[in-house]
Amino acid sequence: MVDTHMDIEAIRREIPAVQGRSYLNMSYGPKPRAVTDEVIRMTRLISEAGPLAPPVVDEIDRVYEGARVDMAGLLGASTKEIALTRNVSEGINMVATGIDWAPGDEVIITDEEHPAGSLPWMNLAKRRGVVVRKLKLAPYETEGLLDRLDELITERTRLVCLSHVATKTGYLVPAREVCDLARGRSVPVLLDGAHAVGLIPVDVKEIGANYYSGCGHKWLLAPQGTGFLYVDEDYIDSLELGWIGANSTETWNLDTLEFAPLDSAAKFEFGTRDRAVFGALSVAIRSAKEIGIENIAERSWKLTKRLRDGASKIPGLRAESSPDPRRSTAISRFDTSAFERPDLMDWFWDEHRIIVAARDAWMRISTPYFVLEEEIDRFVSALGELQP
Repeated sequence: MVDTHMDIEAIRREIPAVQGRSYLNMSYGPKPRAVTDEVIRMTRLISEAGPLAPPVVDEIDRVYEGARVDMAGLLGASTKEIALTRNVSEGINMVATGIDWAPGDEVIITDEEHPAGSLPWMNLAKRRGVVVRKLKLAPYETEGLLDRLDELITERTRLVCLSHVATKTGYLVPAREVCDLARGRSVPVLLDGAHAVGLIPVDVKEIGANYYSGCGHKWLLAPQGTGFLYVDEDYIDSLELGWIGANSTETWNLDTLEFAPLDSAAKFEFGTRDRAVFGALSVAIRSAKEIGIENIAERSWKLTKRLRDGASKIPGLRAESSPDPRRSTAISRFDTSAFERPDLMDWFWDEHRIIVAARDAWMRISTPYFVLEEEIDRFVSALGELQP
């Protein structure tokens, strides 16, 4: 049973960025004080004692591997299956470069993918002759979507790559059904979880994904530069190393030119990276779990419904997201072409101190759990000022 009782005011007091402004764009989530404090703690430790002092090295290793444990626990995975990355894009590229593509091989993506979920495949099309096929998400139903996907899969399909939650409209892809279908056709699935992890419960084993790439800087409210790639244990060996460097191998010998990669997803963690910042990812994960991911999802949807009910009364504003609560999340997209105002993002900030995502003739509104009901009402009221 979901317990939706939250002390929202107490939660908001711990997020400085929501004071004096309404945060309705989760491209980058605001950071709670505890998350920032952990970043500062590790930065100060490294600054004052030096990055190679043994106690500092031990502490960096502790928080880094601790983040792996925490992320694995959040996703229902084993630590062996988690690579710590800097963002979703890095994880998707790890999969894209780890498959031995041949000209004419096919990958299926959707028609609503972020550049992170489309550019790697466009690049492979240009460099390797890979065929990119697009799955149309609208009209955002389940059975029709699965039928369209089934028709796109051929004997040359090597991978299906979809956003778990579509960045454009917030559509919640029927991930388990997609994975079941693809598995029946012997095709692995890579899910982009940028807008899912931290917003809705994600159990990679229950979903059945072969690969799942996510980040901490959106709905988990962790720092930029914290992400992960889940690789199902059965696929760790077969997914090749497209990128490799220090920290990727169990052994390497420059004299014999031989090396042995790690036998876990950690083999993808090549080269120097800010390992210390991952302590803050752990803090963010623990905070989200303390509040309850189910509670976060439930409150966020209530706020979304309030937003959409209010926005539906604004002349000229057309909703583009699915109204089905089973297939929708806390992201709402609107067609704003009737307003004839190209600077909506600047206008909402300058006039109302509301942070939104808007370009050209569309606007995307996120409704995270820490937003107040009166902030939603104030946003809808501001929309009224824009009536054509």
